[in-house]
Amino acid sequence: MPFAPAPARVPPPAFEAFRTLHRAPYLAYARAHLPAALAAAVVTETFATLARHWQTLVSSVNPTADAWDHLSHEVRRHATPLPLTTPLTTDCVLRYDALVLAALGYGPTATAAVTGRDPDKIRCLTRTTATPAPRTAVTGGAQGREEPQGGPHSSRC
Repeated sequence: MPFAPAPARVPPPAFEAFRTLHRAPYLAYARAHLPAALAAAVVTETFATLARHWQTLVSSVNPTADAWDHLSHEVRRHATPLPLTTPLTTDCVLRYDALVLAALGYGPTATAAVTGRDPDKIRCLTRTTATPAPRTAVTGGAQGREEPQGGPHSSRC
């Protein structure tokens, strides 16, 4: 008697909502570093990994930050950093990520939502230098764009 194939696992609705909210910025970030097909594959595999470990992820202190860190790591595994006009040190990956997202048109609040970090931290990281523009052609719209609020001393780092 042949066995029926196991039914496909359906991701929980919370995962589907998370993927819906984060797919576009994850893909924009990946496409800034990788050819389109590879970027799509990295993002797809990242979400597959997140789905497999969803219960562990959502029980962590900051699931959004953990998910972003996984994506950022996977993109860095496949690409070299963009040649930003601002020199970056390798000791602050989040600063690099925030600057790339800023160059893609994401404001501090949107970047904070995507990376799971505090908006004031993102403002601090992105205002320490002029917002860089990658020397490569990075195009595409960003959902959730907004203008930075306050002056250079509106929040503490």
